Amino acid sequence: MTKKIRDFPLWINHKKRYEKKLEFFSVTLLTSSKKGRTMRHTKVAIIGAGAVGSTTAYALILKGIAAEIMLIDIDEKRCTGEILDLSDALPFSESSKVLKGTIADARTADIIIICAGVAQKPDQSRLDLTKTNKKIVTSIIKDLQPIGKNTIVMIVTNPVDVMTFFALKESGLPENQLFGTGTFLDTQRVRGLLSKKLNIAEQSIHAYVLGEHGDSQFPAWSSAEIAGTPITDLEKLDKKQLDKIAQETKNKAYEIIKCKGATYFGIAACVSALCENILFDQKRIAPVSTFNKDFGVCLSMPAVIGANGAEKIIKTSLNQEETKQLELSAKKIKETIEIT
Repeated sequence: MTKKIRDFPLWINHKKRYEKKLEFFSVTLLTSSKKGRTMRHTKVAIIGAGAVGSTTAYALILKGIAAEIMLIDIDEKRCTGEILDLSDALPFSESSKVLKGTIADARTADIIIICAGVAQKPDQSRLDLTKTNKKIVTSIIKDLQPIGKNTIVMIVTNPVDVMTFFALKESGLPENQLFGTGTFLDTQRVRGLLSKKLNIAEQSIHAYVLGEHGDSQFPAWSSAEIAGTPITDLEKLDKKQLDKIAQETKNKAYEIIKCKGATYFGIAACVSALCENILFDQKRIAPVSTFNKDFGVCLSMPAVIGANGAEKIIKTSLNQEETKQLELSAKKIKETIEIT
């Protein structure tokens, strides 16, 4: 008995040291599992619980990017069903909550993602959706007022460049705080095609699709490279092959829509990656649709994505042909804005 009493303080000290070590390793694991994790309660609101919105929520849940994910839709029954279904994925995620909300609830979110709108039909261009979706998007922006001073708004609704322009104009937010997903998905598609052709991981291929997220988009081949080697210098890729890859990238959405009626997995993955860039202040570069002062429209150029949204636009070196393509893309977007 005496021996036990004498050893008790030693056991207490050992226990305290063990608990401190355990606390240290727990915090280290939590903070290092995502670069720049802030440990605060983060909330992402998704307006539009259709295929794109619900799949985006699913991608966010699986990646454990936000503590709370809110879905908002005028079709409350559909929204409730999506939330019930998504809640079954929570045990496999770091996210703690998925719930149904209102536009007013969305104002307190760190990130507001607008996916609401009419979906693109087979053989229909993204620009054909403009008038209908403009009414939807601008109405949502009006109802969101006042938007939180630090809130980032991301536009996914097509045609995304035109919708981003009208949303920015209606919102009154600084240009960095409201941007569209732009050609981020198209960039992933072109890298995927190059990856198959060259047998090199997509992550090691640096190539961007710029301009409109639509028919006038173009890959900036003159600045594309792999490990410092220009893509145009590679033997496996001549001009004819690069043109074919550019065309396949542009047409992929139409092909998917013809086969299954809608695209949503790829864009959902892109949106979740952008949310991760913002919430963890990663400062990664992605081509997103932002306001371009030179052209007076929103279109895609590479931008630094961090806690303050699209924080800085990177001026990409373009050759003469690509410069003309960018101007043409801007002109097409501007013409659509003017007739809407």
